[in-house]
Amino acid sequence: MRWVEKLLLRLKSLFRRPRVERELDDELQFHLEQQIEENLAAGMSPEEARDAARRSIGGLVQMKEECRDMRRVNWVQDLVQDIRHGLRMLGKSPGFTAVAILTLALGIGVNTAIFSVLESQLWRPLPFADSERLVDAHVVLRDNAKQWDILSNRGFQAWREQSQSFANLAAYDYPAARNLTAGSTSERIIVMPVTFNLFGTLEVPPERGRVFLAEEETAGRDQVAIVSYRLWQNHFASDPGVLGKPIRLDGQTYTVVGIASQRLRFEYIQEPDVFVPLVLDPSSSQVLRNVYVIGRLAPRVTPERAREELAVILDRELKSEGLQPEDTATVTNLRETWTQFAARPLYFFAGAVALVLLIACVNTAGLLLARGLARQGEFAVRAALGAGRGRLMRQLLVESLMLATAGGAAAALAGVWLAQGFAHFLEDALPRQVPIALDTRILLFTLAVSVVSALLFGLVLAVFASRADLNGALQQRRVASVSPRQRHARCSLVAIEVALGFVLLFGAGLFLSTFVRLQNAPRGFDAPGSLTFRVALRGENYAKPEQIERYFGRLTEQLGSLPGVRAVTLGSGLPLAGSTSLFANVNVAGRPPVGPHGLGVIVHSVAPNYIQTLGMHLLAGRNFDFYDSEASARVAIINRNTAQGLFGLEDPLGKVLEFVPDKRRGVPVEAPVQIIGVTENAQEFGADDVPFDDLYVPFAQHPVPSAYVLVASDLPRGALAGAIRAEAYAVDKDQPIFELKTMDDRVAESLLRARFNLYLVGTLTAVALMLVSDGIFGTVAYFVHQRTQEFGIRLALGASPASILRHAIAQSLVIGVIGVSIGVVASLILGQLLRHALYLAPHGHSGMLYGVKVYDPFIMMSCTCALMIAVLLANYIPARRATRVDPMVALRYE
Repeated sequence: MRWVEKLLLRLKSLFRRPRVERELDDELQFHLEQQIEENLAAGMSPEEARDAARRSIGGLVQMKEECRDMRRVNWVQDLVQDIRHGLRMLGKSPGFTAVAILTLALGIGVNTAIFSVLESQLWRPLPFADSERLVDAHVVLRDNAKQWDILSNRGFQAWREQSQSFANLAAYDYPAARNLTAGSTSERIIVMPVTFNLFGTLEVPPERGRVFLAEEETAGRDQVAIVSYRLWQNHFASDPGVLGKPIRLDGQTYTVVGIASQRLRFEYIQEPDVFVPLVLDPSSSQVLRNVYVIGRLAPRVTPERAREELAVILDRELKSEGLQPEDTATVTNLRETWTQFAARPLYFFAGAVALVLLIACVNTAGLLLARGLARQGEFAVRAALGAGRGRLMRQLLVESLMLATAGGAAAALAGVWLAQGFAHFLEDALPRQVPIALDTRILLFTLAVSVVSALLFGLVLAVFASRADLNGALQQRRVASVSPRQRHARCSLVAIEVALGFVLLFGAGLFLSTFVRLQNAPRGFDAPGSLTFRVALRGENYAKPEQIERYFGRLTEQLGSLPGVRAVTLGSGLPLAGSTSLFANVNVAGRPPVGPHGLGVIVHSVAPNYIQTLGMHLLAGRNFDFYDSEASARVAIINRNTAQGLFGLEDPLGKVLEFVPDKRRGVPVEAPVQIIGVTENAQEFGADDVPFDDLYVPFAQHPVPSAYVLVASDLPRGALAGAIRAEAYAVDKDQPIFELKTMDDRVAESLLRARFNLYLVGTLTAVALMLVSDGIFGTVAYFVHQRTQEFGIRLALGASPASILRHAIAQSLVIGVIGVSIGVVASLILGQLLRHALYLAPHGHSGMLYGVKVYDPFIMMSCTCALMIAVLLANYIPARRATRVDPMVALRYE
């Protein structure tokens, strides 16, 4: 148990040091007196006995040091001493300490904020048991793994029945809005069709009642529903008696068999209000167009093994249906699948935030370096008293850690506050609506960033102090001299700050240019102030085309009679709102097919005045009119994109298009249509998307139950919205209207992501420029102070104040030019490395830049001018002070 005794002794030495020191003194004194007594007994005089005893024992001070070293706790005591000394030194310079802590708090705080957002959006586990075993399985093209394809009914059934890699394999259709009728009112709710085993796959049993049964996936037995916990509370007032009672969805009656658990949250997709069975007919090759497959891996099964098994099953099923196996399966972590579109921009912003932290560290290193120059005398004295260079470096690193710790403590609170502010301000731009809170991982991240930051800026000063000319410092009387090496070190730090600031400023310039270009991009329509809404007809009363046409005819007629309404139109799709239209493939009649499947188009069913009311520009031909009815010849209008894809420079008017039937994609055999007009491209899904291939057909020839209605009016929005709701209720109270927005609202929403990018990078850039300006100001001010004697001598020898001013500014401009040059090169390199991740992909939603180049010369020049102006402004005040130096005061330093 000797190690226990050693441990107790070391603990005693740490926490009861005065007592241990007294015991050591008593022990040494005892041995000294014992030796003296022995010497006296040998016949020595008292003085001779004492001197001989001291010579025999040796130096008491050295023996005490040896005893302390044997305890092996000196480093702890030295560390405590360093901390105390550091606190005193930081307390002597409250201004410096406050600026350094605030700088670090700003840099670490924004990093904590973005880490909190990343943790909540990308890394936090899904709210399901053992969620990392949940995977997403879908079909992709063999020659393009990023291109999803559709899954047939039989394909999913084969996966579920034949796969051995999954403990459970379920599917859900994407949540869709449906009408919930209760009493005399109708409410628009979100309904998600799911397979019977989805709740078991997620391992979330219902709060009350039961889950679906396997036989309820068949048509005729699927009229059952599970209501969400939220709907049960809000709509049914938490009535347990709702179980077994009927509800009506789109006119169809469903029996409530369960209440979902309040723990069931999907977070990344629209939260459903009601779950209904996903009907699967084993004998049908029906297409599951919007169905997503979720699986829970069996124990010890990897996603790759599951993928291989599903691919084999899919190949077998495709061949059995007489289709070419051009598709294959892929299996990915469910959380990664749901976060894939948000990950790229968030990681990009994390990189931008890291640059802000680096600027803050460089700035703090510059402050410490300037302060270290003023402390050269202190370092020299400590070295002369026996402190080694290692001890000096440790002292400075301890001070750096203390600054970083204080900055990190402030940053932890400020970071979470900033993250919550980001989440609130950018709520619609973040995919996952979850709370952001200060937890252990965020605290550990802040601690780690604080330590890394301290090492980054602390090592600069520690290395400088270890190489300083201490003998020269001892000879200085008042102001420490600045050697060329020291000046170059400080200037290099500022140049690095300028370079990092340029990279962020250039990024902000790219996003600003993107936002401006998106704002001014041709939208293909012009309908300012027009109010839009959507109607989705449901129920037996609208099962026939003539019933649908009759409803919309009455609705548009009633709305058109309202005072102040100029025009009313409708269409299955609306610019910037997406489309509820049919996706189909077409070929030109009498010509070879366009590719293996024809040209994919979006078919819009629109009213005769749709193009005029939306302000769309007709390039050739004519618009629809009321003579284009069900009884007339089939006609169509195509957009410019479709015309170029099918005909190139050839005139498309009069040509006939044939629809390609595709049982896998659910495209029916439609009658051929003759092209009567060509219109300009209109933005389909967003301001930053590339044009789609659109084909417009008359609503009378192809009525659809779900359509957007546009009301052109000069009336105030509030008054018009109330009148519209009243008229729609009068036409059919069971068909609610929803998505009531102006076209201006839709334009603003289409710019939301670009605005988010601009605001975030712009904020970071503003912080970076503030830090850069502060660094330049501090550098120039310090060196003006250090060179007071030099400027005084120059003035005494006849130099003009203007020449002193030019000299001081010129040096800072050189630093700025060097920093900007480095920043330009770094921006070009980063731009080339990230260009594929930054640009918008065709019909994709993961890019961030639009209409700009990563080497845009105008943005480069603008950023250069802005930074050089910042350098000049930060330079002027301290440089001006250099011209006001009194030569007599400066010469008194000598």
